[in-house]
Amino acid sequence: MRRRAAGEHSQEQDLPPIDLDTSASELQLHIFKQSWKNVSARQPIGSIENPPHVETLTDFASAILERRLTDVVRYRRESKLADKSPVSSTSSVDGGGTNLSNGISKSVQGGETNLKKSTSPAQHDNDRILLTSRCRSQLRKFVKHIASMYHDNYYHGLEHAVHVTMGANKLLDMLHDGSVEFLDSSNEDFMASEPYLKAHQSEDDTDSLIPNGSKFSSSERGTASKPSSTLPPSTAQHNQVNSDTFAKFAFVFAAFIHDVDHQGVPNARLVEEDDPICNTYGRISVAEKHSIKVAFRTLNESDYDEFRSTVYETNEDKLRLHRIIHSLVLSTDIASPERMRETKKRWHEAFSRPDPDHGSIAFSRLSLAGKNATTKEIATVQASKLQLVSCDVNDTRREGKYEARGELLMKRNSMTTRTLQMEGGQTIEYFVSSSNKDDIKAALRHSVMLETMLNIADVSHAMQSWELFCFWNRKLYEELYSAFKAGRSDNDPSSGWYENELNFFRGYIIPLSEKMHKSGMFGERGDEWTKNATRIRDRWKREGKRVSIEMINAVRKDFE
Repeated sequence: MRRRAAGEHSQEQDLPPIDLDTSASELQLHIFKQSWKNVSARQPIGSIENPPHVETLTDFASAILERRLTDVVRYRRESKLADKSPVSSTSSVDGGGTNLSNGISKSVQGGETNLKKSTSPAQHDNDRILLTSRCRSQLRKFVKHIASMYHDNYYHGLEHAVHVTMGANKLLDMLHDGSVEFLDSSNEDFMASEPYLKAHQSEDDTDSLIPNGSKFSSSERGTASKPSSTLPPSTAQHNQVNSDTFAKFAFVFAAFIHDVDHQGVPNARLVEEDDPICNTYGRISVAEKHSIKVAFRTLNESDYDEFRSTVYETNEDKLRLHRIIHSLVLSTDIASPERMRETKKRWHEAFSRPDPDHGSIAFSRLSLAGKNATTKEIATVQASKLQLVSCDVNDTRREGKYEARGELLMKRNSMTTRTLQMEGGQTIEYFVSSSNKDDIKAALRHSVMLETMLNIADVSHAMQSWELFCFWNRKLYEELYSAFKAGRSDNDPSSGWYENELNFFRGYIIPLSEKMHKSGMFGERGDEWTKNATRIRDRWKREGKRVSIEMINAVRKDFE
């Protein structure tokens, strides 16, 4: 079992509050220092033996959520102080500062990691507290509650949820604004952020992320040191980008709860079996909708009043968290043709130049399988098997208005419409107008980018290392084989597994990874995911047949 890090406690009620001077815990530093390709709660990485204990997994998830929630509270505190101060230029403008709460900073001379003290006048002790003991205890209790509702599935279980959460958290730390097109600080939905360029970053991350090996230098404005002149002028001139700490918290929250109460079979099977949840959520994205409901139903319990009130400072916070979570979690249903159509269309509307002859992007152009513009098909994924699904463009239009469910969409008249189903079942639809089309597109880009990042985290093993890919590839196979043996699937996954994985890379993983570079959000590092995915795919081409045969035989023996 992992040794408990300094600052962590076995009993939630013993947790001290987090204030302006609280140091990073050992576990938070461990998480932060992991390179992207090694992000994992399992040690050794990719080992079938010695699975992490539930307590270890919940510790990882709690540390991440706690860090991101601390960022939110700190930013709110600094914003209020800035509003009251006659001179607001000295307050943090990066959405949470550059300290551990919003990144782990290091004193260059002393090498000590701690939170930067507030520059505001002396305050009462309570005013210095960011997270109370009770809030921390309730947050960890909530994490354990959600963890207990993850089934003991081979793939869609608690370890997968924590792996996705760790990957999502790492992506936030890696964010790098490489384009002037992401500078709208007034966007109310999603904001890009400065990367956390700190000396605690692992070596292989730091060299590629920090120009010329320069170190992060925190200032009273929470900005990075002057970027290298080798970067594009747009990057050099716009390194000081506002970040959205609330969206970041929502992002890791969504990652942790996105598969809670998953039954270990795809949505299509739940519909075929007429599972009771289909009566509640219809026939599209039923498992994802159910996970959202379970998460918010749990959060609304009285045991989590203080944790919830810390997250929801206002009713707008509550509405905003709901719509962000809905948007993100529903985007993970890559087996749904309807969801994939919407995802591809939104990406093109956000990041492609509009076609002068069409008000909306033709879905036939969005085929992940590389079909030409005349084929009306899109690619979806059932488990790891790529499928092409017929796509009728006309069926996707609804008199100029699109269903959003918490997603931000553009209309020709520059009016956005959003529809959100709250946990009580009520549906809220509201409109936001803007006279600036660039503002609307910028907001759409931020929303779409976070969805893309969660999709990356959800299949991160295919863009990390060979060892992690082989481990999670086997776990997925075991889950599908288990369903087949239990009579909950008609397909023996052993048939064509090697070929299906190659198709999965060709049709989904590689195109998804390329979005990270195309978006411009990660600067010079934007092609890292495609490079990793390509290396893993190429090795699978060489060794995949042998690995598949060995895996299939081993799993069959385990099930005997």
